[in-house]
Amino acid sequence: MSTKKDSSPTIAIIGTGFSGICAAIQLEKQLGIKAQLFEICKDIGGVWNVNQYIGIESYAPSHLYSLSFEPNPSWKERFSSQSEIHNYMKGVAKKYHLYERTKFETEVIQLEWQEKQQQWFVQWRNVNNHQETESGIFDFVISGVGLLRIANIPKEFLGFEGPIIHTAYWDSSIDYTNKRIAIIGSGATAIQVIPKLRKVTSHIYSYQRTPAWVLIRKQYSYSGFAKFIFRWVPFAMKLYRIYLYFLHESYHIGFGNHKMLGAITLKYYTKTMTSRLVKAGRPDLIPALIPDYPPGCKRICQSETYLEAMAQPNVSVIRSGVKEIRGRTLVDKDGNETEADILILATGFDTKNITGNLEVYGRGGRSLRKYYEETHPQTYKTIAVHGFPNYFFLAGPGSNLGHNSIIQMIEAQTQHAIKIIKAMKKNNIAAIEPTQSAQDEYFAATQKSFEGTVWKGGCTSWYLDNKGAVHALWSKSATAFWIMLQKPNFNDFIQYRKNKENRIRNL
Repeated sequence: MSTKKDSSPTIAIIGTGFSGICAAIQLEKQLGIKAQLFEICKDIGGVWNVNQYIGIESYAPSHLYSLSFEPNPSWKERFSSQSEIHNYMKGVAKKYHLYERTKFETEVIQLEWQEKQQQWFVQWRNVNNHQETESGIFDFVISGVGLLRIANIPKEFLGFEGPIIHTAYWDSSIDYTNKRIAIIGSGATAIQVIPKLRKVTSHIYSYQRTPAWVLIRKQYSYSGFAKFIFRWVPFAMKLYRIYLYFLHESYHIGFGNHKMLGAITLKYYTKTMTSRLVKAGRPDLIPALIPDYPPGCKRICQSETYLEAMAQPNVSVIRSGVKEIRGRTLVDKDGNETEADILILATGFDTKNITGNLEVYGRGGRSLRKYYEETHPQTYKTIAVHGFPNYFFLAGPGSNLGHNSIIQMIEAQTQHAIKIIKAMKKNNIAAIEPTQSAQDEYFAATQKSFEGTVWKGGCTSWYLDNKGAVHALWSKSATAFWIMLQKPNFNDFIQYRKNKENRIRNL
């Protein structure tokens, strides 16, 4: 690790998903900084390395769900599989030699801000041997762990005496053939798993507290000619990406404070799902599978096979929640008993636990975990937090989307962080953090912007924190996010030089 005497700052990047990969590449490209990456798994890829459940595919189009500076002309389909996305990410990481700079099977366990040195003291350990620990000093820390990383495993299901599988830790060694399977959850994961699993199981029991809005996905394969054009006419591929971007931007209109458009969207979604269930011969499922909350309040899913699978005789929908488990029997709140061979938890991730096992101590020993438990997961423009100098979030609180690709958000956040670091380096600034007033103003404005939108439509979702505030999402368009992060406002920051606090304007 370099010291403060070196001209180039040292940077630790936690996580090697799209956030970590993007940040590492752009830091080297634009600032010549070779960051140190930490990855808890054996390979890069983040959620696309960890999640390998049956049927997993992206909900964002392939040509949009990829780094803008590394387009891929060879995507096979409109929506790519986990393996194809993961291979793409590994290829990008190899191209930029990120494997050589990554500590694999390494868990960062504590960050502590050193006031005197104005640097981060970082501790990490080997995931296979927790006694094997190391530490280092870094000028900056970039958190690229995101929100979708800690599996949500409700304790009430752990008493099941058969195999229990969370979709984030899929066990492909288990034989699901002719088994009775209970699946808990009705979100994006369950919607992908059920149509595939139904084909081999004896029976699926789908436990749903609230159903999801499910649209036709319109999957298709790219022809050899299309791939040829994308490869040899890069401008055509760029235009196609722009088209996809603005197409998805338009979806945001129905989520905002537009009552007429919201009513039209609701009517269209209801009609579409109703017609599919009627066509499948199961109009009786309409009350159970069509939501009673506005589209977008929870994540809208896409599948051309889910509703049709739910209509099959070997699938049962149970809307009454699980009251208790006796051995391999699930007892719902209506007193009905269902015996299952395997329990699958499609219960998503704990998005409210921002730091997970990582302890982050900022200025004055302030705990980020405790701070977020006491208030809300507040940030300044999704990227920084008051009291935690030189600490940047990527794909963290307030930066997820319900209508477009999060890759656009990650790239905008990365550019914003780089502009700040570049200005600090130029002006000999040791550390920087947002002011409390700037952060409070930003948080209040974002929460106000959610009023009247579908995200405040009364449903329970992972978008909300424990106090009911929408903490995971950005309320406006991806374009508005990009505009917001174009130019850092240094008047909103406290800047530290030579261990003394100075407010410096117009760096």
